Amino acid sequence: MIVAGHAQAQQTLPAVTVTAEHMGQWFAPVANTPSTTYAVGEDGIDLFGGKGATNPYSMVSELPGVQMQTIDAWGLVNQQGGNKGLRVRGEIASHGANGTVEGLPLNGPGAGPGYLFLLDAENIASVSLAQGPIAPDRFSLYDTVGQLDTRILWPRAQPGGSVSLATGDHGFRRVFGRVDSGQLASDTAFFLSASATSANKWRGGGESPRRRETFAAGLSQALGALDVKMFLGHNEMSADNYKGLTYAQSKDESLFDKVDYDRVPTGTTGAQLANWQGYNQQAFETTALLAEISYAFSKDSRLVVKPFYAKEKGEYLYASGNFVRKWLIDHSTYGVTTELHTELAQAKLAFGYGWVSMEPPGPPTCWKHYTPDANGGLNFHSWNMLAEVTRRHDLHNVFVVAERTFGPTLVKGGLRYVKDILPSIDYYNPAGVGDVGFNAAIDQSSGVVAARSVRSSSIEALAPYLGVHHALGSGVDLRAALGRNIGTPAFDAFQSPPIAGLSKQQIWDDNELELADTLDLGARIRFAGGYVEPVLYYTRYDNKGVSVYDASYNASYNQNIGKATQYGLQLSAGWAAARGVNLFGSFSWQRSRFDEDLRTAAATVRRTKGRQLPDVPLIMASLGAAWQLGSVTVAPVVHHMGRRYANVEHTETMSAYTVTNLDVSHRMQTGWGALRTSIAVINLFDVRYIGYNNANETSNGSAFYPGAPRTLMAKVTLDF
Repeated sequence: MIVAGHAQAQQTLPAVTVTAEHMGQWFAPVANTPSTTYAVGEDGIDLFGGKGATNPYSMVSELPGVQMQTIDAWGLVNQQGGNKGLRVRGEIASHGANGTVEGLPLNGPGAGPGYLFLLDAENIASVSLAQGPIAPDRFSLYDTVGQLDTRILWPRAQPGGSVSLATGDHGFRRVFGRVDSGQLASDTAFFLSASATSANKWRGGGESPRRRETFAAGLSQALGALDVKMFLGHNEMSADNYKGLTYAQSKDESLFDKVDYDRVPTGTTGAQLANWQGYNQQAFETTALLAEISYAFSKDSRLVVKPFYAKEKGEYLYASGNFVRKWLIDHSTYGVTTELHTELAQAKLAFGYGWVSMEPPGPPTCWKHYTPDANGGLNFHSWNMLAEVTRRHDLHNVFVVAERTFGPTLVKGGLRYVKDILPSIDYYNPAGVGDVGFNAAIDQSSGVVAARSVRSSSIEALAPYLGVHHALGSGVDLRAALGRNIGTPAFDAFQSPPIAGLSKQQIWDDNELELADTLDLGARIRFAGGYVEPVLYYTRYDNKGVSVYDASYNASYNQNIGKATQYGLQLSAGWAAARGVNLFGSFSWQRSRFDEDLRTAAATVRRTKGRQLPDVPLIMASLGAAWQLGSVTVAPVVHHMGRRYANVEHTETMSAYTVTNLDVSHRMQTGWGALRTSIAVINLFDVRYIGYNNANETSNGSAFYPGAPRTLMAKVTLDF
């Protein structure tokens, strides 16, 4: 597959094809498929992706229907909790990082960075995002927010490598290196790579990241009908957190550079002292190992097995009232997917099974509270949460898909069956437990609190899919897809305070999978040197996780009972306007609303019916160009974000903004190899705006983060 003009040997991707239609491909809708899927190749990753050269969220930020908010100029900030700043058609993955690597979910629902900072951009061949009805053979744990997949740049056929150095404002510096062995006589090829990145915060004190160090290795081996590929990635990172603004502060642009955590411990109360930067930071290590084993029985039949293992360990330190909370995270995710591809009666068939075993969080299981002092020390106060996972969270996925072409018409249909087995978690009494490790804390506890513990329960769902793609001729294609996507249960119910007369088990057993039934209608219109692709969509949601008031217990808790509607229009377009001048653009108009008001307390009814959800704009648009003048390329990208509301009542607003980024690059051939130098200017006109907000479907935004000011970066890359 060639997505952006770079051909790689040893590169095996799923059955999607991006066609270069008389123009360079920074991003493009995937052609000849009923689904709404966009792909970003290497050139697009370099242009759109965060200049920190990681984070697949930033690599799809200019696609239709995508809302990606970054807090820094580099795309390197890991926001605490499940909301990492990505929305697709107004939906957010509120329980952790959304996406897969080579079709494998390297992390389940959780609050850590997951896989977001694991792969360097130079080791990524392409990133694709499926929206609307997602075919069952495109696997993801939960896909109501779309399905984002990252494809590895496997070992190249020719020996060589790449070295790059980058520096920029606010102390940004990054070094990357990769070496490829090329195809050896034994049909073996491998690569090794490493990088180191650091930067100062653009406001307040501290560094974000203080360090981000990665190592990766890839291996491919051909053995006749058997092909084996393996990948190992390891990332270590630590960073000082950014502080969010209050709503009042967010309306005063003069405060955008000034409000942050204190540079030294200040004040006398616990809450004042906890505002020190040293008490608001994070550190994580992430390791992942995956393999792809493919065996061809014949030219029409192939078995693919993909086992994987991922480990994440680290902690958040942050202010929590009068205390400093330490959130300990140490969990693993592993599993295997198996697919059989064959043909029968001119139809392509695929049968698959996937098993993924996850370990919470989510939900959280280990919180410690400390009392801060004026000297920057922490005095242990108590365990705020002490819970042990006694049965892991498992998900079983079975699918069957059939695809056949009837002349100019392609029909694809299938069915996905999901069995989600929620974890068993014992909640231990934390009273009297000292500042010890997790195992010792369990031993010191007086025992399990049954009313706050949960036993495993199972949830099942079927997700059908049917799509049609028809080529009308004269450069016009039509397509339609109807299907069901699946979202997360209401994990948040576990850590909420106990409710008199209502056990956690009762709430746990009532969990449901969120269901999204979607219809996409699209067209692709090709003309001389370009294309336009409009998409209309409509979605009905059931079982959305919301906070509801239960009069029988006089209490509020999370449950999967919400109903919502979503509809909109998306446009993507590309045009080779003149020799050496390529234009691209995207546009989104979206409505995302609840179908009813929500009672969240005895005397509180949130007027959500018919109102746009918090943080979801009505309009988004991007327009970009690449102007090539000999060996120099000038590429401006303009992004517009419409007005958003910060709360469901629509009394708090975040103003619309338009940001322009500019890349200027020069390529030349030297005796050592291809040399590329570039200068990037992020936020060229130094626009002041609020970017990220921590609102979700049922939670008003309480923290507002200004976007980074004008920022410069210079980079030199040598490919040899």
